[in-house]
Amino acid sequence: MIRNQSGPLTVRPKLSSSAIMVMAVVSLLALVVTAYFSYSQGIEKGYDDFKSDKLLLDQLSGSSGELQTKLSATQESLIFAQRQKQIQEEAYKQLSKAYSNSEAKNSVLSSRLDFYRSIISPEDGKTGPAIQALDSSHVDSVFTFDITLVQAIKHKNQIRGSLRVSLYQAEKLTGQWPLASARSINYQYFQQVSGSIETKSLSDDAKVKVELVLQSGEKVERWFPLSSASVE
Repeated sequence: MIRNQSGPLTVRPKLSSSAIMVMAVVSLLALVVTAYFSYSQGIEKGYDDFKSDKLLLDQLSGSSGELQTKLSATQESLIFAQRQKQIQEEAYKQLSKAYSNSEAKNSVLSSRLDFYRSIISPEDGKTGPAIQALDSSHVDSVFTFDITLVQAIKHKNQIRGSLRVSLYQAEKLTGQWPLASARSINYQYFQQVSGSIETKSLSDDAKVKVELVLQSGEKVERWFPLSSASVE
């Protein structure tokens, strides 16, 4: 039997233990160098990252400080604005109150001016004593009135006399004031006289007669319809 011939046989020499040791040491050194290089690179990168992070933190800290300063300034501005608003609101209230009081005072002054003007220059142009006005009301079966007597244009003389008020309903006398003798009056410029008459009701055609009898005997008379009185 014929066997097939194989290729040439190569015989490698066996490495010695010292060579193996050297190769192991070289491999270990290469591994150490590689590890040290990797470690150094890691340390350097970590340091760079640390510096970058520190710079970012410093920037954030600066920004935070600026924001805190702006926030404090904004809060102070807000507090100031709120105080200014309160001051303005209070000032507006005071001005509004002063304006209302001024309007009321102007109304009173205007009324007084009209009153004194009517004394100095009455509509009818007549000189001497006159029955200027009657203000009245009817509450709880009592007819109450205020009569204003004036002396128009000239005011040198003192006006003396007596006053009587009569209440008529449907041309019928239903009450008088005073009940006894007439009320004495004495004035130079004007005088206001108040009184009351008891009456259960007032008809639509009720009217008031005011008589002023002067010391000289002259009589001044004026009628006031119910429309001139406030009836409740």
